[in-house]
Amino acid sequence: MQDENKEFIKKSEIVAIMILPVFLCVLAFYRNIYLGIVAIVLSLLLYYFLSKIEGKLENRFQNYVEELEEDFDTITKDVIFEMPFPIVVLENQTEIKWYNTEFKNIFENEKLVGMNIKKIIPGFKNEKFDDENQEEKKFIEYNGKFFEFYYNNVVQADNKKLTFLYGIDNTHDENIKKIFRNRSLIVMTIYVDNYQDLRAAISEGDRPIVLAEIDKVLNDEIASLDGMLRKYENDKYIAIIERQSFENIHDNKFEILDKIRDIDTKQSIRPTLSIGVGTTGDNPFEIYSNSVMAIDIALSRGGDQAVVKLDENLEYFGGKTKAIEKTSKVKSRVISHALRKIIDSSSEVFIMGHQNPDMDSFGSSLGIYEGVLSRNKRAYIVLDEVTPAIKNIYNESIENLEELSNNIKTEEECLNIIKPTSLVIVVDNHRRNSTQGPSLLSKTEQVVIIDHHRRGEDYIREAIISYIEPYASSASELVTEILNYFGDDFEARPTIAEGLLAGITVDTKNFYYQTGVRTFEAASLLKRWGANSITIKRLFKDDFEVVKYKSEVITNSKMFMDDVAIGRFNRDIEGSSLIASQAADDLLNIEGIKASFVLTLSSNKVHISGRSLGEVSVQLILERIGGGGHLTAAATQLSMDMEEAEEILKKAIKEYYEEEMKDESNTN
Repeated sequence: MQDENKEFIKKSEIVAIMILPVFLCVLAFYRNIYLGIVAIVLSLLLYYFLSKIEGKLENRFQNYVEELEEDFDTITKDVIFEMPFPIVVLENQTEIKWYNTEFKNIFENEKLVGMNIKKIIPGFKNEKFDDENQEEKKFIEYNGKFFEFYYNNVVQADNKKLTFLYGIDNTHDENIKKIFRNRSLIVMTIYVDNYQDLRAAISEGDRPIVLAEIDKVLNDEIASLDGMLRKYENDKYIAIIERQSFENIHDNKFEILDKIRDIDTKQSIRPTLSIGVGTTGDNPFEIYSNSVMAIDIALSRGGDQAVVKLDENLEYFGGKTKAIEKTSKVKSRVISHALRKIIDSSSEVFIMGHQNPDMDSFGSSLGIYEGVLSRNKRAYIVLDEVTPAIKNIYNESIENLEELSNNIKTEEECLNIIKPTSLVIVVDNHRRNSTQGPSLLSKTEQVVIIDHHRRGEDYIREAIISYIEPYASSASELVTEILNYFGDDFEARPTIAEGLLAGITVDTKNFYYQTGVRTFEAASLLKRWGANSITIKRLFKDDFEVVKYKSEVITNSKMFMDDVAIGRFNRDIEGSSLIASQAADDLLNIEGIKASFVLTLSSNKVHISGRSLGEVSVQLILERIGGGGHLTAAATQLSMDMEEAEEILKKAIKEYYEEEMKDESNTN
């Protein structure tokens, strides 16, 4: 059958042609026998010639096909060798067996056959050329050129697998993209954090000089980058530069912050900047809007820092100094007035702190609870569990406030009664997933935040009031100031005042850390409302076991980087995070310790408490591994074992110290 298919004229076709001559021969025999013989002879001659023609045509066609195959082989070889893109054949997905001229030209005179392509092109180091990913592109940069590679696997007769790899030179397109990227706009919104304080502190004669020096430093910095700077208020600027220029600022970690801080005011106060950077957006307005959002975060984190808004992420620079306490209470009075109006327009109020609550979280919740009751509104405190950290104050409050036990509810219970007209107030926390009831936030459009931690990336974005003041000692201090403006006749009950004072006491470590004039003013107000210092002292009493465990942590702690103490508490028990935080506080009492970290097990996670005396920012260290807090107090939780968590912590500490040393080496 195969032989018949190869014939140019088939035998069956010749037979069909011969039917008519044979028929004529039969007729001729009937007419005349001699005429029939002649017809048969002629028919045989016709059949003979047709067979000869078929054979010649078949041979001629076979020769044509063979010549075409030879020509095609030559053309194929020439085309593959001379194709304008690199081609290489790999054996065992790594060893180079063959390549064309274009691939050879990339590597000039190197001998490539037999070499491992992953060693020649580092971009292929982790690439697996398997059948599942054949449609995927692989972008490679080599010697300043950009290639887009594809591949195909071929299995030969002996089951040997060859990988056919070919690339397209995209250098021209990538260079155009690079030009567009480098020339794209970056918008920087710049505020002088403490402008009013500078004006108040500096003498009239020196004031114009200092303010002019701030303008000069900023103008010189932006001018050196071929950018534009405009001052639109006394303490506010906007700068526009190209991305390629911004990369210089970024790589130098915003040295402009240090230059402004180094301006001599002849006073103890120094100027500081907050910078918000917008890097992406479909148009200039969106880029500007991102810069405004970034500076809001910078200010809420205490100022003296830069925040860069990337696509979906944020980068932080600076923020190594303590937040400056604001002497004016105008903002707290405005917040108090706005909060009263929102409470009055709400059907009920839900108050919640953070998970694993402490004295400040529960104390500030009690304060807001009292304020809501004074407005004749129903108030609920969201609390899923009573931790050892709040056990004493919780029991004291339940005993002295008769209605409180009915108004403390779990997240699940609150979900059954919350309405769109309800108000949710979050205290001592601004991170959605760290609240006592994250699901409540989506049940209403009215959310208020009152917090003293530096704002992190995962903050609650839909809050209608976001009162985040990192200068404050505690959320309890902020709540006390707000309550002070709730009305001339407002006065919290003594138990509420004691809860607020306990919150301030625990976060200031008995008024040692993060304590300003306003902290003592708040404490003084709470004393006038009836807070008893003896009661506060009793609230802080520890069980014998807790004291023993803290001593165990301190005894087994180790030194790291000469002045950092790292301890462990390897028991996942109730109150383990409280033990860790208190042990971290106690470690700071050791001579030569600038920062301390204690790791413990808590709810199948590793909880890390960090503390410092101010020279080391534990907040910046723990932010590297997903945590947050203050310059002197911060924490985080990691889902891993203790050994791995300690290694990650040490790496973060080491990186922080290396950056600090680098920054110091750049200083005059």
